[in-house]
Amino acid sequence: MKILSVTGESVPPGKGGSPSDTFDRSIVTYQAGGETKTLTVTYVRYFAKQLAEEGIYDQEKEGVPVNRIAAVLFLEKHPDGRFSRHYFNDYAAFRALFEGFSPEAFKAKYQEATLA
Repeated sequence: MKILSVTGESVPPGKGGSPSDTFDRSIVTYQAGGETKTLTVTYVRYFAKQLAEEGIYDQEKEGVPVNRIAAVLFLEKHPDGRFSRHYFNDYAAFRALFEGFSPEAFKAKYQEATLA
């Protein structure tokens, strides 16, 4: 598997007073088995703050936003996942993506894709 690009974005607000402006999206494009695929992870924006509060990952201190990391971590933990879109509204499940996570190792492995 080869990571081609990683992007992150805030989910644009929806119609009808949707709370969607409280979500972020992490998108990774990669090659696997001769195919180019895209994986999207959408999560509650507040989870990034909770990660920092728990000392797991502080995007302000490390300089790489959570929305540039989450999809790659999901892909690493679920390389044979059947679905291309994933949604997290449960913090414990989202935090599980960061188990064993090292900012230094991640930056060394994916610096070109996540910081490009």
